[in-house]
Amino acid sequence: MEANVKLRISCAYLIFGLLFIVAPLVSGQDAAEKRAQELQARAEQAERRDQEQAKAATQQWPVRLFQVKYANVYQLAKVFNAFGALINADGDLKVISVRAPQPVLDAIDEALKRLDVPQPPAKNIELNAYLITASPQSSAAPLPAELEPVVKQLKSVFSYQGFKLLGTLSLRGRDGSGGSVNGVLPPMTADVQRPATYQFRVHSMAVTSDDNKTRVVRINDLALALRITVHTGPGEVNEDVSIGTSVDAREGQKVVVGKANIDNADNALILVLTAKVID
Repeated sequence: MEANVKLRISCAYLIFGLLFIVAPLVSGQDAAEKRAQELQARAEQAERRDQEQAKAATQQWPVRLFQVKYANVYQLAKVFNAFGALINADGDLKVISVRAPQPVLDAIDEALKRLDVPQPPAKNIELNAYLITASPQSSAAPLPAELEPVVKQLKSVFSYQGFKLLGTLSLRGRDGSGGSVNGVLPPMTADVQRPATYQFRVHSMAVTSDDNKTRVVRINDLALALRITVHTGPGEVNEDVSIGTSVDAREGQKVVVGKANIDNADNALILVLTAKVID
């Protein structure tokens, strides 16, 4: 019995000692958290004070309106944001209002003189497409003289002996734009009565060099589609013929764009293209 009493007294002393040790630790942790909260509150207060002072300073900046004649006002506003000014743009009035120190206003004024200038007019591009039919048999039909070098080149590459100009297509558009034309062509062969129909389309054209001696026209997503009638045995059938590609054409040079087999591959349709920049 006496041993149990002594054990309980020892445990009580031990618990009291632990509490005596832990209590200062808890108190110290609370003080550190309180100190951190005070420091954070001071930092936030200082930030708000700095913002208010900065706002008060910007209210003292002069304001200037800039009239824009040619450029996009919103694009200019993005550029002028780099000056650290307060900027508002109005696309309807073509005006940019700027609140900034006087040196910044002067710098924006100088930049606007260089950026707000009329753009050079877009060049016009004319494409001429020659549709040539090729066959194994020689043809007495004469070709235009300007196509003779092309036919000579084709004979050196393919086994065709006869060439005939089916038709010429013309398409004009501006630099950076595209276009399309469609219509009717003569029958593909002499034994067919139905005319051929075509659609010629270009997604975009662009002048890639401004040197008058070496200008090149980039033609993106060119597509030629024809519906032709061919004679097979006792009757006639319709065939779809197409050529599609992207190509660069040096101005004035005739370029063989593509070849499509027709009439069971005995005959072929060859597309030759020239490009001209119209200043």
